[in-house]
Amino acid sequence: MGNIVDPIEELRQQSVPDSHFRDVEFVSRVRQHIEEEQRNRRSGLRSFKRKTVMSIMISSVLLVSFTAYAATGHIQIFNSKGEIVLKTADPSSGLPAKLSNLLEEYRTKVKSMLKPGELAAYYIKDDYINKDNGYDTANPIKFEYQPIAYRSYDDFQKERVRTSAPILEVPGYLPNGVKFAYGQVFPYGPAPSGETDRVKHLELEQKLFNQAKLSNSGEKLFVEKLDWSKAFNSIIYLSDGKSSTAISIMAGYGQSASLTKSLNASSEKIQLKHVEAIYLHDDSDGDKISWYDSKRNTVYTIMVNVKGLMTKNDLKAMAESMIID
Repeated sequence: MGNIVDPIEELRQQSVPDSHFRDVEFVSRVRQHIEEEQRNRRSGLRSFKRKTVMSIMISSVLLVSFTAYAATGHIQIFNSKGEIVLKTADPSSGLPAKLSNLLEEYRTKVKSMLKPGELAAYYIKDDYINKDNGYDTANPIKFEYQPIAYRSYDDFQKERVRTSAPILEVPGYLPNGVKFAYGQVFPYGPAPSGETDRVKHLELEQKLFNQAKLSNSGEKLFVEKLDWSKAFNSIIYLSDGKSSTAISIMAGYGQSASLTKSLNASSEKIQLKHVEAIYLHDDSDGDKISWYDSKRNTVYTIMVNVKGLMTKNDLKAMAESMIID
């Protein structure tokens, strides 16, 4: 649902204090997945792997005043209590190249250890990553997940129900030739918020720290596979007959969400039946619509990944067909 301190830090902040925004990345990692699939198709390969666990990623950003925020040209949507539940935000400036490359190297190594459906926490014994990079040193424990692509719609819905993932169904309105390709769910991970989760996170952190401290092998990567039962996000990919990622529809629990607005995109507030939504138009990155469902406590976003596939009215009709009156 990227504007997070570290776009590789997928599951590390599944929930944040109420005094901060829950910042949901709807774009960058899904975009990487789509580009990867297109590259593999050109090389004669088929790949349904994702570059990271979440299309949708969570991080906290400081709450800013309405006056300061409005001055940036961004859009805010409020609930009945006057609280901001959805807003646009500037793209992340990204990580320093050295840090980004190191994190990606270790992330790839961890992911290669996981079977589909497995979640793991890991610690990298590296002072540059944990202390000296000057960018993000507050989260030494990182998470990785190997998703399962459910190609049967029924199987996807069964898994969504089993894991209590956000409700997400194929829209009632679809352009001609567009159909379900596959779906995925993504788990909660232990996060340092809420007393129970905080205790679990501290225990996990200490366990990995102890393994690193006692190791004399020179190993830098320490991994702990985790059991999980509850999902935080649901994603559906729709095919246009040529691309299995022509349209992405994402649902994530929580409110106070941020939708990334690229520098070249235009944004406007629109009405979807009785719900306010944000529409982003971006010639290079694809159009999007995002809204917050207060009854389900869920943020929904539809992203069009094939240029010219849908008009604004088509996208709006698709979104409205997902909203319960």
